[in-house]
Parts: sequence; structure tokens; C-alpha cells
Amino acid sequence: MIPSKAGKTKLYPIDMEFTAIIFCGQGKSLFPISSGVRSTGIPKALIPIGNRPMIEYVLDWCQLGFFPHVIVVSNDDDYDGIKDAVDNYQSARKNKKEGEESVEEDKEENVEDCMIEVVAINTDHSGPILFELYKNWFNKFMENFVILPCDFMTNLPPQVLIEAYRNRDDNDLGLLIQYKNQLNIEDKKNKIFPKHYTIYSQDDVEDKLTLLDIYNQQDIEFHKSLQIRTQMCWRYPNSVISTKLLNSSIFLGSTNIFDIFKENPNKFTQSYFKSRSMTKIIRDLARRSWKHSSIKQTIGILILPQQVEFLRCNNLSVLMEANRQLMKQQAKVKAQQQQVKQASKTEAHVGVDSLVGDNCTLGEKTNVKTTVIGKNCTIGKRVKLTGCLILNNVIIEDDVQLENCIIGNDVIIHSKCKLINCNVESTNEILKGTLAKGDTLVCLTLEGLQEGGTGVLESDESEAESSEEYSTDYDEEEYDDNDDGLFGY
Repeated sequence: MIPSKAGKTKLYPIDMEFTAIIFCGQGKSLFPISSGVRSTGIPKALIPIGNRPMIEYVLDWCQLGFFPHVIVVSNDDDYDGIKDAVDNYQSARKNKKEGEESVEEDKEENVEDCMIEVVAINTDHSGPILFELYKNWFNKFMENFVILPCDFMTNLPPQVLIEAYRNRDDNDLGLLIQYKNQLNIEDKKNKIFPKHYTIYSQDDVEDKLTLLDIYNQQDIEFHKSLQIRTQMCWRYPNSVISTKLLNSSIFLGSTNIFDIFKENPNKFTQSYFKSRSMTKIIRDLARRSWKHSSIKQTIGILILPQQVEFLRCNNLSVLMEANRQLMKQQAKVKAQQQQVKQASKTEAHVGVDSLVGDNCTLGEKTNVKTTVIGKNCTIGKRVKLTGCLILNNVIIEDDVQLENCIIGNDVIIHSKCKLINCNVESTNEILKGTLAKGDTLVCLTLEGLQEGGTGVLESDESEAESSEEYSTDYDEEEYDDNDDGLFGY
């Protein structure tokens, strides 16, 4: 226990030795809402879920883990917005705690909040971020660290992952967290949840899983086969290949990993990190466990059980589903608290499974179901909103119908429009009487066009975050010393 400046005794959890690092990506697969493709969007970390920036859910999770130091990493363009959001988050928590303390003056337990620091590292990939932290931030790390994405939501307490990491094998450098899709979203072509081939060893005696290799669909298509190395089969005969596991981008590791970087300066160069994502770097570390003749350190893997609710809002379909789940939870709470009010026939009706932000006006006979509406929005008369996500400062005129739509900031939708399963870019203006289904409605601009005539609409799928996590090239040179198919010396 550490005494506070005010003289009160504050209780701290035992063994707070983790530094949390939150990676804020560009979110290109969240186009047209995110700023990853066009400047009209907002930073991925600030995209709202239930009218809260998604990064706040990750920060709440970090507070539950009592991490003494949290580093939020963004690029230069998004730094100011994310810094303001983090400052507002900390101010709100401080005001809330002060209000609670004033009500309960004799409160015995008062746990210190995490120290949150926002840093800007200008890169499009997570690999250079890890290199920058390794080179310039190593002295600020605790003995262990946890890398987190800015887009996950879960009911799993961080203590469960921390305990699993502490109970890992002595030879494990870290622990990679994987999960299985639990959402009822149709994905026949694996566009929402890209197929990955995760190879791991399963030791039933010690109840231990060891990560061996990871491939994505592009790897398989490029090589026309799934390459299984002979020396891996010799070392780990009891291996499993899974196509059902999804990458959580959560990794708990020891600073011993940085020692490996230092011991192999010819391999772990700046160019190495520049061309790789964090997941690929972890994959390369995992391969060390079987590609050498001598025993090397391993990477453990933890597969979250189906009882755990876990999702990553790294595409528009999951973002919508996350908002729907929050609205369902809200409806249950309101029903238990008997907060359901009957509206008159003329005034707007907002369902218990919907959320309306501050300073919004709704016209007569407007019906809102399973919808989240942001701040400062003006909704006209006889508007029907079903299963939608509407951001801030949106104007919707009379007699508009929206179903399963995402509407960006500052959008104007003129009267008598009907949009179904559509995504509307921020600042766009939809003409009167527009009928659209399954379209992405963008502003007329050349911004975001790529060389070779590929536009943002055509490139959205290829620029998905799943492709950022893995690259299609394979490091064949790692096995040049292994022509006999057995062990590399």
C-alpha cells in the first residue's frame, strides 16, 4: 500500500508489472466512416459505439487491469483528435470519482487510475510501431507488456489473460490471444472474417498450446498450397491446423523479446520491421521454436472459450452488430427498471433499444428502432429509422426511410429518400427521392484514388485490415540452410 499526498491510504493491486500499448490503426475497412481512405472520415479509434469512442471501451478494460502505464499510439494526422478524446475520458473519470467520493466520504478503497500517454508514430503498419517502441521507449516499459488494438469489446476481465500469461511455460516469450466468431453475420465469401490458417501444437498432458505458424488466404493462393515444413513436423508431431481462429491482435509478452532483437541485429533491422505487421513479427518469433536445431523460446497461444463475449469492430458489419448488442442490453436494463414510457400518437417514438444523443430534435410521427443517433442531429417528420448508426450533426428531412444504414458526420438526407443497407460518407448530401440498396454513397472527389485507376470503392476490400495484419510474401531465405528438409543449423 502506498500513501497518497492527501494522507489517505490507497490500495493498489499486487504485481502491477504490465505496460499496456494500444495501437490505433487507420481502419481502412471501416470506409467511408473512418479517415483511413479519405479525410472526410474520423480516426478509427474515435468511431462511436453507443455514442462513445470505441477506444474508451479499451481504456475501461485497461482500468480493470490496473495497468500503471498505458501508451496510446496513433499516427500524426490522428494525434490531436485522439489526444483530446483521451483527455476528455480522463476528465470524465476524475469527475465521476470525485462525485462518488463526495457521496461516500468514508470509502475505504481508492484505486489509482492508469497513467495514459498518447504518442504519435507516423506509419501505416504496426511493425514500425514496435520498432519505435523497442528503440526509444524500452526504458519506460515494465517487465512485461500487453499490446492491444483500439477496436475490441469483451466481457472477459483482463486478470484472466494476465493469469494465463503468468502460468505460461517458462520457455514462452509471450502469449497470443485468438478467438472464434460468435456473431450471427452471414459471410459466405470470408470478406467480413478473412480465413487464416493457424498452426499450433496441442499438448494434452500439460494443457499447453504453442503457436507454430500463421498463413492467410493470400499466402495459400500465391503458393497454390499450404506449406508445412518438415522440421516443424519432426519437432511438433501433434499439430493442429485451424481455419476458424480469428486474430484478436492482443499479445502479452516479456521484454526478453527485445533481447532477441538485440542479439540478432542483422535480421531485426529497421527495414525488417517496416515491411511487417506485429502479427507477422510474432509469427517469425514462433517459427524459431522449430526452425533451429537447438531448442529456442516459444510463443504460447490462448483460444478464448465460446462462453466469452469478444468482438473486434474492424469492419462495418461488426461495428453495426456491436451497436445492436449494446442497444439490446440497454433495452433489458430499461425493462427491468420499468423506464418504458408510452408516447402519444403524434410525437416521435424512440424504442427502448435505441439511443439518442444530446441536442437532437425528432419530428412528429418519427419512429426509431434499434438505432443509435449521435449529437446535434435534426430528424424530420414521419421518418423511419431501423437498425441504423447515425453520427453527429446529421440532418434528415421528412418522410425518409433508413434501414441498416451507417450515416457519417454532417450528412444531409433530403426528403422522401429510402436507403437500405447503405453507408453514407461524411459531409455527403443525398438528393430528394433517392432510392438505394446495398450501396456506398460517397462524395464526388478524387481523394483516395490509387494509381492504375483503382478507386476507393474498388479497393476497399483489398485494403481491409485483415490484409494489414498479414502480408503475402514468405521469408524463404529463412530456410536456405535447410535443404535436407530436417533441421537448420
